[in-house]
Amino acid sequence: MDCIPCFLRQAVEAERMSSNDEVVREAVLREVMDYLLKEDWAKTPSELGTNIHRIVKKRTGKYDPYRRVKEEHNKASLKLYPSLKELVEESSNSLLKAIKVAIAGNVIDLGAGLSTDLNQAIQEVLESPFTVNHFNKLKNSIRVNRKVLFFADNAGEVFFDRVLLEELTKGDIEVTYVVKGGPIINDATLHDARAAEIENVARVTTTGTDCVGVLFEECSKEFLQEFEEAQLIISKGQGNYESMSNIEGKEIFFLLRAKCPVIAEDLGVKLGSIILKRSRKP
Repeated sequence: MDCIPCFLRQAVEAERMSSNDEVVREAVLREVMDYLLKEDWAKTPSELGTNIHRIVKKRTGKYDPYRRVKEEHNKASLKLYPSLKELVEESSNSLLKAIKVAIAGNVIDLGAGLSTDLNQAIQEVLESPFTVNHFNKLKNSIRVNRKVLFFADNAGEVFFDRVLLEELTKGDIEVTYVVKGGPIINDATLHDARAAEIENVARVTTTGTDCVGVLFEECSKEFLQEFEEAQLIISKGQGNYESMSNIEGKEIFFLLRAKCPVIAEDLGVKLGSIILKRSRKP
């Protein structure tokens, strides 16, 4: 139930970015509240959140409410990229540092309602120890599998991901980078991946749909085939964790900062914890 007020906050935020018409905004919020009142709350947060943002987009006619904010995050992160790259190059354990940098980018999350000084938040993550650290398991899995299906999270964050992707591909690891098939909140799309020139270090593909996290029943056949064949998955962010934490038979490593109480409780950690967690269910 803690997710419900967060959904309402997201709806208000998205409609304010979409319309200045108070009548329209009230109608949107009422429709979202009506949907939540009648919907089954046992559904995943990803599914509920996706449907809420689709209501906002449909009723306001604004296909990408967060576009301006995403562009701002991309520009800010582009400026940070050289210093982030330098941090990794100067580290005695460059892969571990690159993972920490990628997780630091996870502070860029409008879905979780974060509004903070980006530089300060990044520094806090870089200086914090891992609460869950399965780095050695990840390193061993990379050594064995040599191919990675990498799920992106947010715009802006893609520049942080690039630092990690470059480190992975230095070791001749083949990476496929997965973004959303259409705009949803501030999640990364093909546009954002191209802004970070991800295609220079990894093959880029999409889920084939505009969803929070991953709604497999909506994804394209091409993506589903890639997921089925994947032996090693790296997943960024809370939405992807919500979607894939209970998947069976896959080697998945979750990289995220626990930014909401629901996720922190599920992980068994304190709010704000830095996570590198292996999840492989039989």
